[in-house]
Amino acid sequence: MAWYVIVLIISAGLFVLVTIGSFIFGEMDLNIDADVNVETGGDLFGGDIFSFKGLLHFTMGFSLTLTLMKEVTITSVSIGIVAGVVFVFVLYYLYKITYVKLQQSMKYTDKIEEIDAEVYFWNENRKIGEVFISLEGRPVTITLEGAEGMKLEKGQKIKVSGTRKSVHPVEFII
Repeated sequence: MAWYVIVLIISAGLFVLVTIGSFIFGEMDLNIDADVNVETGGDLFGGDIFSFKGLLHFTMGFSLTLTLMKEVTITSVSIGIVAGVVFVFVLYYLYKITYVKLQQSMKYTDKIEEIDAEVYFWNENRKIGEVFISLEGRPVTITLEGAEGMKLEKGQKIKVSGTRKSVHPVEFII
């Protein structure tokens, strides 16, 4: 088996692992300290193109070209370099388009209007506690600020209004 086929298999495998890892764990930053300071600001030429992913994309394009041409000549290496650079930029823009589409599909809720909540904790003396509510499709806890004489119990269902930082009860559900 030729070296470029082995490189293609390894780079394609790493690409699949990195892509699956991105979807499961989100975008991760890797910092390596080797007495070299490199600023990667996440822009086109600062961090996204010249990164591990960029190198991986180049390697895939380069080795795929050599594998398809089944030979190593000056022509095939030149075409492989061009194909590698094309892979880097095409996959960079595909990542960016996907990221923008995902950001557009997510709603960020700042103002909370009469939403069902469950009391998680209540301190009657301080008139403060926490409630579970569902924001952006996931359960979160938010500070609950109450009034004088209010009695709440853990697990009690109430309706709350407010912001992401704190809410106040508007209605008690029996």
